[in-house]
Amino acid sequence: MKNLLCTLCLILAGTCVSLQAQNAVLTSNKIEATESKAIQWEQTTHQFGEITQNTPATATFKLTNQGNQPLLLKEVKPSCGCTVANYPQEPILPGETAEITTTYNAKKAGKFQKTVKVLTNLSDTPIPLTLKGTVIAE
Repeated sequence: MKNLLCTLCLILAGTCVSLQAQNAVLTSNKIEATESKAIQWEQTTHQFGEITQNTPATATFKLTNQGNQPLLLKEVKPSCGCTVANYPQEPILPGETAEITTTYNAKKAGKFQKTVKVLTNLSDTPIPLTLKGTVIAE
């Protein structure tokens, strides 16, 4: 009888832990989806078209904080050393707009596609910004 009672208690405890874990995942996903909508981007891809070799090309990505808490750009990381990004270090308050400026160093002729990943305080998932175009030899 004791063994049966202990077994039932273990099964019940395991079920409670499992349900709590599933609830945490659902809650986490709901928060993640809500937070991702807190940032409105004017665009996340910039098409340069043709640019001249050895002439740096700059693109600006505008964003608006549509959430109800300050937005902090924790890291803005280009995919390679040929691209540099400048971004605001101070928090972007709800309703405010900010800009991330990226400059691609067009040294090599040919088509290119570069990515700049933006990590914020609102999500663990980085937001990719894409730069595309073709560098024409001078």
